[in-house]
Amino acid sequence: MATPDREKRARITRRATVFGLTASSILPSIMAPSRAEGEWSSLVAAAKKEGRVVLYSAFVGLAAHKELKNDFESAYGITVDILEARASEVRERIRIEQAAGRNAADVSENGRTTTTLQIKEERVFEPHGPLPSLGRLKTDFPSDGMRLPVFAIVYGILANTMLVKPADEPKSWLDLTDPRWKGKILSDDLRTLGGGGVLFSVLQDLYGRAFHEKLAQQDLKFSREIPANERRIARGEYPLYIPDSLTSLLELKGLPVKFIAPKEGLPYVGYDLALLKNAPHPNAARLLMEYYLGKTMQQNLARLGLLPTTADALTGVDPAVAQIETTKLLGTTDPERMNEMLSLAQQIYR
Repeated sequence: MATPDREKRARITRRATVFGLTASSILPSIMAPSRAEGEWSSLVAAAKKEGRVVLYSAFVGLAAHKELKNDFESAYGITVDILEARASEVRERIRIEQAAGRNAADVSENGRTTTTLQIKEERVFEPHGPLPSLGRLKTDFPSDGMRLPVFAIVYGILANTMLVKPADEPKSWLDLTDPRWKGKILSDDLRTLGGGGVLFSVLQDLYGRAFHEKLAQQDLKFSREIPANERRIARGEYPLYIPDSLTSLLELKGLPVKFIAPKEGLPYVGYDLALLKNAPHPNAARLLMEYYLGKTMQQNLARLGLLPTTADALTGVDPAVAQIETTKLLGTTDPERMNEMLSLAQQIYR
């Protein structure tokens, strides 16, 4: 007597034959989703048994981390321990621990440049494997199997609305070289790592050295005190600040400032998760990586002014932030040319 499974297979075979297909060619594609679901359910069960996951993050003070800890533990009963430090400190800690065989962390959260250099120079990560939500990533943020894009910081221009009339707002990055702005632009240091270095690199690729030489003649005032710089714009000390992160928009709400997205688009810095080699809690690590791509986490990140990497429609995001998050992306830094770009910036901006 035929079992239900055999009868199902027989029906599939008969239908496939009608369309010139074989059962062996069609069955794997039909059965794959259920098999994948079963494997993922097994991973979730194993992650719950591990009961803990450790994240090393280079985003110090990210508010979404607190929500992550609470929501993830509530959903799975798994404790999330997060160590926050500067990008270079996180990288060095991972390098030392991996070299000594004292593996404490499971997942790294760092900028794309640092993560790329770690993969190339230190080889401290391993492939994260299949994740259910990989297909929901935006085309601008594909996963290469090692680096999982989870959010990005986008940069524009911050203007004081009392000093900059709508008609005079820079519509293009090229407008920053207009003589009217000479001596009136406060800037993150374009010669160093950070938002300033990103802006220099992206505009160098877009417009070349001649643009930067012209911008250097505008007598930019460099300052690395980013929160203080934004407040200086709000107080009217300078009409413009470059580059400013969209994350500041909510903190400055109600003040006479405006975030401007030039027509060419916004430079950005992508943040990746990466699975560490010999992670103590590998299943919980992969579950955490999948959680980052889920709607709850992506929505929490978007509310902070960070750019989500999935294509899901999100709600509860400030309209001003949501509008800018749909702006075209202009580009980001190339890790292979980072030192070259910093050296060039130091030559131009003396």
